[in-house]
Amino acid sequence: MDVRCGSEICPSGRKLTAGAYTSDNMPCLYGLQADREADGTEGVDEDMIVTQSQTNFICPITQLEMKKPVKNKVCGHTYEEEAIVRMIESKHKRKKKACCPKIGCSHTDVRMSDLIQDEALRRAIESHNKKKHRQSN
Repeated sequence: MDVRCGSEICPSGRKLTAGAYTSDNMPCLYGLQADREADGTEGVDEDMIVTQSQTNFICPITQLEMKKPVKNKVCGHTYEEEAIVRMIESKHKRKKKACCPKIGCSHTDVRMSDLIQDEALRRAIESHNKKKHRQSN
């Protein structure tokens, strides 16, 4: 049974909250469809998934495609590394807490120690860009 998670179709059958990144739903979040033929689940058109997944590549701070994405371990949202680091430093200089910039997120104290490199997302973005480049040539 497919469940919609945000604008993505998640083949896991689990109800997901926006930005809930786990190893179980990474294929869903990055627009990659697992082969579900064995259990009879209907596949999803690859072009539709790629189009929908592109929003996962956009930093909520810069509104640009991420090149060095980092994930917040607390809320699961991703940002461009340089943008979130600058935001945290700017807030801390003014003795304020940095809130997660993702709309609707209630995490109000983003710290440098909460951030980890998101290699899976970086590879997904690179793969998407290579595919897009090959199609344009």
